[in-house]
Amino acid sequence: MAAEPERATPTAVLPWSEFMARFDWKQGEHVSLIGPTGGGKTTLALGLLPHRQFVCVLATKPADPTLSLLRALGYKRVESWPPPGPPALNPRVLLWPRFRGRRDMPAQRAAIANALVEMFGVGGWTIYVDELAYLSQMLRLDTDLRLIWQQGRALKLTLIGATQRPAWVPLEMYSQATHLFFWRTGDKADLGRIGGIGGIDPTLIRARVARLRNHECLYVNTRNGDSFVTKADRS
Repeated sequence: MAAEPERATPTAVLPWSEFMARFDWKQGEHVSLIGPTGGGKTTLALGLLPHRQFVCVLATKPADPTLSLLRALGYKRVESWPPPGPPALNPRVLLWPRFRGRRDMPAQRAAIANALVEMFGVGGWTIYVDELAYLSQMLRLDTDLRLIWQQGRALKLTLIGATQRPAWVPLEMYSQATHLFFWRTGDKADLGRIGGIGGIDPTLIRARVARLRNHECLYVNTRNGDSFVTKADRS
């Protein structure tokens, strides 16, 4: 019998190409990205999205160069859900409700809430949210998000969610995600929140996250305990 491949450890650094070759990401498994602005969360997420067939990106900002780039890559922008026509004609959708200020928030919330409910009903979608704290705190969509995290696996529904601070989002973002990515932070509260996740020695996780270099991230698989450091290729 052939020997099992050596498991990577939190001190191992894998190039992005090797990470993608090893990354066993099944539809229905959630991905959580935690780190400060500019660390590389969006770059990593955009590197993952092409590996899924049906993708919906939820946009909440008045303007966003990254989302404009997605439109250039073939994402169809809509302001409400569902997109016109069958899903096969709209496999990559950018849900971007009009938002110019506080007065637009009720309509924005309604459009995104309806999309989450509809996608939960049909299953099979991958949903990417650039800032989960906004949906959770400002739009008060905790219940919809928790439902997807807790029940989405059986429906092959995947949520890729990003946030700047661990304390700003529901605990399910960690407890229900299979794949966690952490960027460098020295904040004691943040380190304390992430330290016990993934069944790995919390002291080891805290120490490794605090020592990450620019754009590096610590990957943790909460199902098998595998972890290592990688850095998404930047375009």
